Amino acid sequence: MNLNAHFGQLLPPGQEWFSPKEVAALIGKTDQFVRDCFLNQKILGHTATGRARQTQEKRQRYQIHRDGVLLFLLRTANYEPEDFLCQMGELIRHRSPEEKRTLKQFLD
Repeated sequence: MNLNAHFGQLLPPGQEWFSPKEVAALIGKTDQFVRDCFLNQKILGHTATGRARQTQEKRQRYQIHRDGVLLFLLRTANYEPEDFLCQMGELIRHRSPEEKRTLKQFLD
Protein backbone atom coordinates (compact mmCIF):
# COMPACT_ATOMS: atom_id res chain seq x y z
CA MET A 1 0.00 0.00 0.00
CA ASN A 2 1.18 3.50 -0.78
CA LEU A 3 1.85 5.21 2.56
CA ASN A 4 1.54 8.66 1.00
CA ALA A 5 -1.91 7.79 -0.31
CA HIS A 6 -2.96 6.49 3.11
CA PHE A 7 -1.77 9.48 5.14
CA GLY A 8 -2.26 12.04 2.37
CA GLN A 9 -6.01 11.69 2.75
CA LEU A 10 -5.69 13.22 6.22
CA LEU A 11 -4.58 16.54 4.73
CA PRO A 12 -6.71 19.07 2.85
CA PRO A 13 -6.53 18.48 -0.91
CA GLY A 14 -4.59 21.05 -2.88
CA GLN A 15 -2.93 22.74 0.10
CA GLU A 16 0.87 22.57 -0.09
CA TRP A 17 1.97 24.83 2.81
CA PHE A 18 0.73 24.94 6.40
CA SER A 19 1.23 27.15 9.43
CA PRO A 20 1.99 25.57 12.82
CA LYS A 21 -1.59 26.33 13.85
CA GLU A 22 -2.98 24.46 10.82
CA VAL A 23 -0.66 21.49 11.41
CA ALA A 24 -1.67 21.44 15.08
CA ALA A 25 -5.34 21.19 14.11
CA LEU A 26 -4.55 18.34 11.69
CA ILE A 27 -2.58 16.25 14.18
CA GLY A 28 -4.56 17.10 17.31
CA LYS A 29 -1.77 18.95 19.15
CA THR A 30 -1.10 22.55 20.13
CA ASP A 31 0.65 24.99 17.86
CA GLN A 32 3.40 25.27 20.51
CA PHE A 33 3.95 21.50 20.21
CA VAL A 34 4.29 21.92 16.44
CA ARG A 35 6.75 24.81 16.82
CA ASP A 36 8.80 22.76 19.29
CA CYS A 37 8.82 19.82 16.86
CA PHE A 38 9.85 22.20 14.09
CA LEU A 39 12.75 23.56 16.14
CA ASN A 40 13.82 19.99 17.05
CA GLN A 41 13.53 18.96 13.38
CA LYS A 42 10.82 16.40 14.08
CA ILE A 43 8.62 18.34 11.65
CA LEU A 44 10.51 19.65 8.66
CA GLY A 45 9.82 22.98 7.01
CA HIS A 46 11.13 26.46 6.34
CA THR A 47 11.66 29.53 8.49
CA ALA A 48 10.96 33.01 7.19
CA THR A 49 11.95 36.12 9.08
CA GLY A 50 9.34 38.83 8.92
CA ARG A 51 9.98 42.55 8.91
CA ALA A 52 9.89 44.29 12.21
CA ARG A 53 9.69 47.89 13.27
CA GLN A 54 12.78 49.39 14.85
CA THR A 55 11.52 48.87 18.39
CA GLN A 56 10.24 45.35 17.81
CA GLU A 57 11.90 42.00 17.59
CA LYS A 58 12.00 40.19 14.25
CA ARG A 59 9.37 37.49 14.01
CA GLN A 60 10.05 33.99 12.83
CA ARG A 61 7.38 32.48 10.64
CA TYR A 62 7.34 28.73 10.16
CA GLN A 63 6.12 27.22 6.93
CA ILE A 64 5.58 23.49 6.83
CA HIS A 65 5.24 21.76 3.51
CA ARG A 66 2.70 19.00 3.01
CA ASP A 67 5.56 16.47 2.77
CA GLY A 68 6.84 17.58 6.19
CA VAL A 69 3.45 16.86 7.73
CA LEU A 70 3.26 13.50 5.96
CA LEU A 71 6.74 12.53 7.17
CA PHE A 72 5.76 13.39 10.74
CA LEU A 73 2.62 11.25 10.47
CA LEU A 74 4.59 8.36 8.98
CA ARG A 75 7.23 8.50 11.70
CA THR A 76 4.77 8.72 14.59
CA ALA A 77 2.21 6.15 13.41
CA ASN A 78 2.17 3.01 15.53
CA TYR A 79 0.62 0.98 12.74
CA GLU A 80 1.08 0.13 9.09
CA PRO A 81 -1.73 1.08 6.69
CA GLU A 82 -2.34 -2.62 5.99
CA ASP A 83 -2.92 -3.22 9.72
CA PHE A 84 -5.35 -0.32 9.81
CA LEU A 85 -7.35 -1.72 6.88
CA CYS A 86 -7.43 -5.23 8.37
CA GLN A 87 -8.71 -3.89 11.67
CA MET A 88 -11.32 -1.76 9.89
CA GLY A 89 -12.44 -4.87 8.00
CA GLU A 90 -12.70 -6.80 11.24
CA LEU A 91 -14.73 -4.01 12.81
CA ILE A 92 -17.11 -3.86 9.84
CA ARG A 93 -17.47 -7.64 9.68
CA HIS A 94 -19.02 -7.62 13.17
CA ARG A 95 -21.63 -4.91 12.43
CA SER A 96 -25.31 -5.72 12.12
CA PRO A 97 -26.86 -6.09 8.63
CA GLU A 98 -28.56 -2.70 9.04
CA GLU A 99 -25.27 -1.02 9.98
CA LYS A 100 -23.57 -2.65 6.99
CA ARG A 101 -26.28 -1.31 4.66
CA THR A 102 -25.81 2.18 6.10
CA LEU A 103 -22.03 1.92 5.68
CA LYS A 104 -22.49 0.73 2.09
CA GLN A 105 -24.60 3.83 1.39
CA PHE A 106 -21.81 6.02 2.73
CA LEU A 107 -19.27 4.22 0.55
CA ASP A 108 -21.37 4.45 -2.61
